[in-house]
Amino acid sequence: MVKRFDVDVLVAGGGMAGVMAAMASARNGMNTMLVESQGNLGGLFTSGFNSFFVGECEGLAKEFIERVGGIFEIPSFGLLPHYRFDPERAKFVLEQMVLESGVKLLYYTSVIDAVVEDNVIREVVAHNQSGKIAIRAKMFVDATGDVSIAAFAGAPCESGGREFCGLNMSSTLMFRLSRVNLRKYREALETWLNKHKGEMPKKGFLVELQEEAIQKGDLPYFIFPGPLINPIPGFPEEDCDVTIDMAHSYYCRYTDAEDLTRQIVEQRQQIIYLEKFFQKYVPGFENCKLTGIASYPKLRETRRIIGEYVLTGEDVVLARKFEDGIARAPAIIDIHHPTNPKEGFIGHIHLREPKEPAVCRPAQCTADTHRICRPGGYEARPRPGDYYEIPYRCLVPLKIDNLIVAGKGISTDFSASCMGYPPHGTGQAAGTAAAICIKDGIIPRKLDGKLVRKTLIEQGVPLDKEPAFLSQIKEKLKGKYVVGPGDFILVVTPEGSRVAV
Repeated sequence: MVKRFDVDVLVAGGGMAGVMAAMASARNGMNTMLVESQGNLGGLFTSGFNSFFVGECEGLAKEFIERVGGIFEIPSFGLLPHYRFDPERAKFVLEQMVLESGVKLLYYTSVIDAVVEDNVIREVVAHNQSGKIAIRAKMFVDATGDVSIAAFAGAPCESGGREFCGLNMSSTLMFRLSRVNLRKYREALETWLNKHKGEMPKKGFLVELQEEAIQKGDLPYFIFPGPLINPIPGFPEEDCDVTIDMAHSYYCRYTDAEDLTRQIVEQRQQIIYLEKFFQKYVPGFENCKLTGIASYPKLRETRRIIGEYVLTGEDVVLARKFEDGIARAPAIIDIHHPTNPKEGFIGHIHLREPKEPAVCRPAQCTADTHRICRPGGYEARPRPGDYYEIPYRCLVPLKIDNLIVAGKGISTDFSASCMGYPPHGTGQAAGTAAAICIKDGIIPRKLDGKLVRKTLIEQGVPLDKEPAFLSQIKEKLKGKYVVGPGDFILVVTPEGSRVAV
């Protein structure tokens, strides 16, 4: 016999987007269930070791950061303000917040089908240790990352980049190192930067060290141009734990199980290489020890819905704001190159003509950047120190009438899709919208997104005010920048130091 549940709102996926959606739904008075395929919450931000939020933490995300003891930081280059936190502590904090909100939680439960009648999802079929279960709900929130409910329900979806013939961005498996002297590393990095005397470096610090290691036979091949090194709060700088965003796979197709397995196996092997590389070649890491490999891969964009509005890379570089904007993030194009580890990032899009306020120039990118197709026109990058908004319409899929999407599966094009920034913002909006729809007896596409925005503002999400981090970014940048070769931007800080990002 199939076990059945009846709720007001079912949220599938317990990553950061799903957690915020479930809490928002429950706190708005809905009988809410959250199902998660793993044994903890947080997804990429806990099991994946991606232990920081980019941009402003507002609403429920701010409550989480305060409870987990997160630390706000603006890097010297000023473009990616973020909140750092301990991913292991976050598992407990998120779980407590969900349960305190009155959400029914089911771990080790995966969605395997959706029953649809007349464009309405009647129930979702899932599987766990109890066998098959059926969950009926008035509204469904898909925060699975690869929009499983939407796909099973027949909502229009797409994946990958058209310019790259459907390939996804490069994927990452993060890892954790202990016994790191971060002060020594930063001093070495500053010394390296000073050698360039303000000139644009042709290659990064870690790139030079990798090339030396490869030449001496200590590294079998080149692994991504440079990592994000994220200190875990609570450790002394001379003896700390860090998470590393570096091991990469290319030519990825995220919805192919065999290829996803290939990526994980490949990246675990890279991590073993990298531990030895850091110990021998990177100042401050001489005594480091590998103490954790993420159990959740960093898949930057996968299957995503085609919704009532498709957020584009042009929206990002032009820092567009919307009447129904329900979440926001620093304006940055963050395409991790699908095919070329030496290139690493694509930080621009192409426009036919220059448009303000984007930073534009006639296309200079090469076949290294665009291996399959070389767009012409103008390269366009976001002007440093601005932000864009995500409209509510991006959360509403075409065709299905009682489904809302949160997280990286929202409706965007390839260039705007990296990890659905900010997942916590779209999550809280999705849960709030689901509750409004039930209370008002309307379907999501008929719900006025301006009402969702207004409700979020009333509940403490300050969407009507400029993000607090902007003034700090502008102070860092002082409005000075130049576009360098490839996708580097040289930022002149108030202290006069120059950082290539």
